[in-house]
Amino acid sequence: MVPRPRSAQALESRRTRGLNSYRCRVCRGIHPLRKCQRFLKLSAEKRLRAVLVNKYCSNCLAHEHSDVSCRSGDKCKTCSGKHHTLLHMHERPLPSATNQRSRRQNPPTRQALAPARRSASAASQQRSRRQNPPTRRALASPPRSASSTPAPSLASILQRHSVNVLPTAMVILETGLKKFDTAALIDPCTPTSCIDASLATAFRLPTTNVGDERICTATIRSKRDDDFKLEVVLKVEPNVRIRTPIRELADTVVSKYSDLPLADERFYLPATISVVLGADVYGKVIRPGFHLVDEGLPVAQRTTFGWILSGACNLS
Repeated sequence: MVPRPRSAQALESRRTRGLNSYRCRVCRGIHPLRKCQRFLKLSAEKRLRAVLVNKYCSNCLAHEHSDVSCRSGDKCKTCSGKHHTLLHMHERPLPSATNQRSRRQNPPTRQALAPARRSASAASQQRSRRQNPPTRRALASPPRSASSTPAPSLASILQRHSVNVLPTAMVILETGLKKFDTAALIDPCTPTSCIDASLATAFRLPTTNVGDERICTATIRSKRDDDFKLEVVLKVEPNVRIRTPIRELADTVVSKYSDLPLADERFYLPATISVVLGADVYGKVIRPGFHLVDEGLPVAQRTTFGWILSGACNLS
């Protein structure tokens, strides 16, 4: 077989690189993402997920760079935000001219004007008090509330004789070439997975703005299953600090779970959790298996990270 000349090989290499540069990462076709019919049929939320997971620029939908280094001056045609129009999710309709004319033709009724009149009455009372300050006898009278001690909360009352344990797992958070071990709360009641802003900054996770929200992407891996890999979109929140448990559990409680490969072997020690894996990934991490160890103790649920524990732990 006669080898091809180097010029032909170089031409073929350039052709292959050119095709790959236009290969859609959603449907594997040869076209830009903005022309992908499968992508266009998705909702705005699913388009955003596809962009972040496949590492496209959320501003111009190119994949040679991120939105941080994007040089495109285009903005969203709906809200002028720094994201592509196909990713716009916040519709805020402006009041129509018909509604404005209706308000002019139908002025507010006496009942609608009542709050404004009460405000004017309150201002009048304040001016009267300034002009006629209270006497010394009035100032000496004690306040109505004799005690300033705050009432106990429901959580403090319920946890006097028991401690609530929330389902946590030690996971590997991976972004690029960096890996971090961190604890995560497995919570199907949280609609979208999220991370505390301070932790995202400490891990130097690349974030992007979508409207008024910050979002970052990462890969979640299991410490017990090397084959498990999950691309997740995390919403960056200013205050994700969940304390569990509120106090250390007894050794007799810990010994009850010694035979289970736990997702968080330090579940009995108080810790602050700043990563939540929500309903968007819950079905992908839960595995068949449910175990009730004993009455009055947290139940165990099997996941790809190991067994997670949740429920009230009675100390009596």
